[in-house]
Amino acid sequence: MTLGVYINLKTEAREAIAFYGEIFGSTCEDLMTYGSIDHGDEFPMDEATKELVMNASIQIEGQTVMFSDTPAFMSELVRGNNVTLVLETTDGDKLTRYFDALSDGATKIMPLQQTFWSEKFGQLTDKYGVGWSFNLTK
Repeated sequence: MTLGVYINLKTEAREAIAFYGEIFGSTCEDLMTYGSIDHGDEFPMDEATKELVMNASIQIEGQTVMFSDTPAFMSELVRGNNVTLVLETTDGDKLTRYFDALSDGATKIMPLQQTFWSEKFGQLTDKYGVGWSFNLTK
């Protein structure tokens, strides 16, 4: 069994995929747009909506992270704090690199610092509203 991560965005999925892909050295191989499948008359779409990402994924440290845009005909997207991605690694330099790269446009909640459970731990909410925790493990 695996547990997947799915990030829903308003219209920024392509941008987020490129941003995360650059940071984590990953490329998207499976991007599907809303216009790439036939929705019939049930969901009429303008050209801009047809270009939105219906589903795509990248690999982050061996884990699949999926993305989708949320067109107007779907439920309203509300950015929340109910999902946090947790990056754990034994490589302190890599952890710092990822934290620094994701800090671009982010709100830092807790800078990378020593805690009673880790030599390095930090938290931020990135420019797409996605929460991240960073933990150096032994």
